[in-house]
Amino acid sequence: MSPIIRFGVVSYLKLLTLSILLLNVSAASSNQSECKSNEFWYSDKNCCLPNGGLPSTPSPPSGKNCPPSGWYWSKDYSSCVPSHPLSASSPPPQCPKGWDWSPSTYSCQHQASPTSTSRPSPSASGHHQKKSTHGALSRNRKRAAPACPLGLDACPISGAHGITSDFECLDTFNELESCGGCASVGKGEDCTSIEGSWNVGCEQGTCAVYNCRAGYKRSLDGKFCIVI
Repeated sequence: MSPIIRFGVVSYLKLLTLSILLLNVSAASSNQSECKSNEFWYSDKNCCLPNGGLPSTPSPPSGKNCPPSGWYWSKDYSSCVPSHPLSASSPPPQCPKGWDWSPSTYSCQHQASPTSTSRPSPSASGHHQKKSTHGALSRNRKRAAPACPLGLDACPISGAHGITSDFECLDTFNELESCGGCASVGKGEDCTSIEGSWNVGCEQGTCAVYNCRAGYKRSLDGKFCIVI
């Protein structure tokens, strides 16, 4: 192939690629322009969504859940959708405790059963069998520390009548509902309960507010919302 013909083919391919890119940009702009003034374009589902969410939203089907902050279930798309526009810097969806975000279904899925432990049984050795009944009762009142993976805290599980003898292993540096400590024993903070907040996260054991509901503004330190 002569240099002139080769140059012509290369130029044609470059122009073709550029044309395709321009068509894609034009199509995206056209789709976004179809959104109303109170809507925003959600590219993941190629649709317009109401800015601020819906006043009333359906509950997700059994086995699925949505992040409590900034997301809701959409029957139209059979998935969770955001209430506000997302950007490249938006944090990943924060699911409730016991759930994990599934990118394939755009919803929260159940985690595996939490690690739990029961009360320790008295030693079977002859030495401990000779101890007094009082000593045995004292030993039974002590909970065994569960073997949680490195970086996770052993948090007691709350029951209908208070704290149980079971534990679950939580990452209190990132756990949305036990941020900074085990909420079941009054430590840490439930980031989802911050007044006026809309989208929150748990960063290094401290709650962070990303945006607030209408009528509120984010504090300078990003830890709470202030009434406007």
